[in-house]
Amino acid sequence: MSGLQIKNVRMHFSGVRALDDISFNVNEGEIFSLIGPNGSGKTTLLNATSGIYPLNTGAIKFEGRSIEKSSPHEIARAGIARTFQIARIFPRMTALENMLAPGFAVRDPNTEDRTTLIRRAKEHLEFLDIDGFAHEQAADLSGGQRMLLQFARALMLKPRLMLLDEPFGGIHPLLVERILQRINDLRSRGIDFIVVSHDLPTIMVLATRIIVLANGRLIADGTPNEVREDPGVIEAYLGV
Repeated sequence: MSGLQIKNVRMHFSGVRALDDISFNVNEGEIFSLIGPNGSGKTTLLNATSGIYPLNTGAIKFEGRSIEKSSPHEIARAGIARTFQIARIFPRMTALENMLAPGFAVRDPNTEDRTTLIRRAKEHLEFLDIDGFAHEQAADLSGGQRMLLQFARALMLKPRLMLLDEPFGGIHPLLVERILQRINDLRSRGIDFIVVSHDLPTIMVLATRIIVLANGRLIADGTPNEVREDPGVIEAYLGV
């Protein structure tokens, strides 16, 4: 079954075509990765999927529902959570307060009171091994800890699909290993992933399927081994 459907998506900015007729489906159970050289359209596609950018043409469906005209808030409530290359947190709030903000946004007032949200927030912080920083100001966290915090905060949205933009960028290898383990743990719980990353060795280990973009076009779609040997991919990265 397909959770996310991208069909004939086109976007352009000031005459530059950022996405050129992109189509693919993300199937349930996949750890799906988008890779490509700088400027290939990876983050633009995440922005379109999460409602930040409107499409020029095309359609995006999640679990059979059209979302290409929905707001970021509506898409988050529909079950798609997003993290960013530079962690977007509230620096003057504690880590725990950062967690509660999205929790209140999607909570069921009939079943989830503040106590319930706090308990769930602490569970997610513990899951990412940063529960010891729950009462620290987010501004005082390291770059890696901020990345883990925004990952944990995204889980407060109860997502069924997570869009991760460069989750391994600029963080310690030990934290990378922690994130990889948590992604696999969450996959076993029924959460699917689209991961954008320039860390190709990590992606080749993590992903079950990879799509490659170059100059806004889809040039390859397959398993890590298939993509690694694809001549078009080699040309896009190496120019040979």
